[in-house]
Amino acid sequence: MISRRVPRWTSLLLAVPAVVVAIVSALSFFGSLWWPLDLAANFRPHFAVALLTMGLVLLLAARRRFGAIALVSGIVNAAVVVPLFVAPAPAGEPLGETITVMSFTVNGLNDRYSEVIDYIRTEAPDVVFVHEATFLWEDAFEEAELPYRVEPGREEPLDFGTMALVPSGAGFRTFGFATSAPRAVEVTFSLGETELRILGTHPLSPSTEERARLRDAQLGFARDWSAETGGRRVVAGDLNATPWSQAFRRLLDGGGLSNSQRGYGLELTFPSGSSPLVQVPIDHVLYSDGFQVIDRRLGPPLGSDHLPVVVELALVDG
Repeated sequence: MISRRVPRWTSLLLAVPAVVVAIVSALSFFGSLWWPLDLAANFRPHFAVALLTMGLVLLLAARRRFGAIALVSGIVNAAVVVPLFVAPAPAGEPLGETITVMSFTVNGLNDRYSEVIDYIRTEAPDVVFVHEATFLWEDAFEEAELPYRVEPGREEPLDFGTMALVPSGAGFRTFGFATSAPRAVEVTFSLGETELRILGTHPLSPSTEERARLRDAQLGFARDWSAETGGRRVVAGDLNATPWSQAFRRLLDGGGLSNSQRGYGLELTFPSGSSPLVQVPIDHVLYSDGFQVIDRRLGPPLGSDHLPVVVELALVDG
C-alpha cells in the first residue's frame, strides 16, 4: 500500500516540524504586531517549499491530517510568492527614453575597488547608488575618472553612507545617515523633457527591536517621499526587507510604487555566495507610474555579501 512507502516513525517525526513551520508561517503574516514575525516573513519561499515537500511525504505515509495542514499552508505561502514570477502588463506606449539604475551594497571593508569600478564601467548605468561607501571608496571613485559626478551621502564623522554616481548637472541632496536619520539621498535630473527623481536608501538591518523600529521608520520616510514627490520617481537600495515584509508592502502601497522584481522571480541578493536555503531578496529598485521595466539583472558579488541590482526602465505615456 502507498501508506507503507514511508515508515510511520519517520512520518511522525516529520509531522511535528511540519505543524510548527505551518504555525510560524501563518503568524508571519502579522509582522506589524511583533518584529520577529516580520523577520520570519522574509523566508516565505522557504516556507512554501518546505511545507509542500513535507505535506507530500506525510500524505504518502497516510498522515492525511498533518499532510493536509502542511500542503494547505504551503499553497498559501506559494500563492504569495508566485506573483514575482508573473510579469506585469505593459504600462503604456514607450516614449523612446530609458534610464538604467544600479544599486550595490559594497560592504565597507571590501577593498576590491578596481573590480567594482570596472563592473560599473561595463554596465554604464545612468545613476549608481553605492551603499556602505567609506571615504576609501569615495577616493577610489574620484580617481577612477568615470563619467559621473561623485556625491558622498555621508557627513563627518560618520564612517560610511550611500554614495551616488550621478550625471553632470544632476541635483543631489542627502537626508543623513546617522542611525535615526532617514539614511537616504535624492538625485534629480531631466531625461529629455521629463524630470526624474530617484531616492537611494539603505535602512538599518532589523536585527533588534529598536533597529526594526528604525528600519520601518526609514522605509516610511521613503514611502512618504514617494507619495509627496509625485511624477516619475524611483526608489532604489538595500532596503533590508523582502517583498513579503509588512514594511515593504506599506512602502509599495503608500508610495504608489511597483516592484521591478515582478516577472524575474526570486532574484536572491543576500548573503551572496551562500546556499539559496538561506538567501533572501533585500536589494530592490522600485518605480512609479510612467515607467516600464525593460531589463533587470543581478551582478557578481565583487567582494561583497550582496549582489548588485541593475534595472533598465523605459519611460511610457502612462
